[in-house]
Amino acid sequence: MRIKKVEIKDYKAFYGKNEFSVDGKNLFIYGENGSGKSSFYYALKDFFQSSTEVLNYNETENIFLTKAQKGKGYIEVTFNPDKDGTASDKKYFLKKSSKNTYVAGDTSIRDAIKLKSFLTYKHLLGIHSIKKDKEIDLFDLLVKGVLKHFKSIAITGSKELGELWEDVEKAISKQTEGTAYNITQKKTDVQKTINVFDTAFKKLFAENSIENILKYAQPILDKFGHNIELKLNYTQAKPTLDYKSVERNHVRVKIKFLGKEIDKPHIFLNEARLSAIAISIYLGMVKRHIQGIPCKVLFLDDIFIGLDISNRLPLLEILRTDFTNYQVFITTYDKPWYEFVKTNYLHNNNNWKCFEIYAGRSKKGFTIPVVKEIKARGNNDHLDYYIQKGENYHNSGDNKAAGVYLRSAFEAILKQFCFGKVTVKFVVDQSKLTANDFWTATKNHSTANTRLTQPTVSEIDNLIPLVLNPLNHNDINKNEHSIEIGRTIRVLKTLKTELRV
Repeated sequence: MRIKKVEIKDYKAFYGKNEFSVDGKNLFIYGENGSGKSSFYYALKDFFQSSTEVLNYNETENIFLTKAQKGKGYIEVTFNPDKDGTASDKKYFLKKSSKNTYVAGDTSIRDAIKLKSFLTYKHLLGIHSIKKDKEIDLFDLLVKGVLKHFKSIAITGSKELGELWEDVEKAISKQTEGTAYNITQKKTDVQKTINVFDTAFKKLFAENSIENILKYAQPILDKFGHNIELKLNYTQAKPTLDYKSVERNHVRVKIKFLGKEIDKPHIFLNEARLSAIAISIYLGMVKRHIQGIPCKVLFLDDIFIGLDISNRLPLLEILRTDFTNYQVFITTYDKPWYEFVKTNYLHNNNNWKCFEIYAGRSKKGFTIPVVKEIKARGNNDHLDYYIQKGENYHNSGDNKAAGVYLRSAFEAILKQFCFGKVTVKFVVDQSKLTANDFWTATKNHSTANTRLTQPTVSEIDNLIPLVLNPLNHNDINKNEHSIEIGRTIRVLKTLKTELRV
């Protein structure tokens, strides 16, 4: 099963009807902070979750709906192929007036949620505070973070791991003084909840257990290239003597680097390595689930936050090689990273589509997501894109906007031509380089591959002070006229051809 389209109406940040034409592809989504990208994450998550539990749609409705609009929102997901592999559309929906996405005799959506394959950056936030007492303790990161929604297959009817620990915390916090609830009852309840939690959790650390946490995680971690071998040890939780708190609930880490045991893991494991370990454990636990189900979705919401470039690229490769049977959704607020992936990694990759979400404004003044599908362009395609956008604005009469895109095209053409083969003057602060610096270097450079003609040089020299000078954005003495914009569009197309970029 592959998601073909997601339609969201009046859910969280989404106001009115919004569509994502997925077409069975993986999605890479850029979204400004506050634009609504996480609302898209939770929309899909709630859609799948609703197949196993009743969700309160009142809590997720857009807060700006009028009384007449309330209760009409929905999340509709269209799959093609369907659960039987037939190339026909199959729609499922979540809305207030229906119980859930369940369809009689169809368990495909319910089976998909068993993978627990939705991870958000919030699950990784514990990495910032796990170095305590000169030892690393992964307990909170696992139980309240990356494995919060893990459900043990060894215990029939078990709750999720995070829920089991919440039961322990509730039992511990229950008061006995001044109530009919006595300490003997509390001891019994606390011990019972701890035993249930430990039965599920300790299975993850038993070497011969099918649920061993490192069985699938270590091979994934190896692909990050850190040469780290992990060993995890869980010291079984127990109540304190007064039954007011829990102690010994620690997950300690022993590591080997290139076969050498590291005495102080808390120093050796920086934030990026810890993030790689956490993500490897999470992805490993996803892989540990039964894979023979028709619908497999993996959604990673902003999890690149704690990863540097040396860890981000391996993660993309891991997704490509180890999760080929999954439909992958990735969101990020990091625009330079998004542009890099879109331009270089996803160029000519028909398995992916790119979307951008911006924080727009409704007529009433509140923020709404503006969703745009973006073609994943290659190293040269963005040049045509800039020129085309400039031409479109010119045709619509907006010469100011046209000038911005044409200046961007001019600079991009020159930088791409000069890269690696043309000497441009050196300045310590690269941001101080101007388009004219690159243009001068381009004109001075003469090779057999350069077909820069004198008419083109003269035309650009004439247009630099009129259109191609970035300082004329707000110069009242300069204004982009239609004739000059038209000349610029024509000469940039010629320049691109002559420089062969």
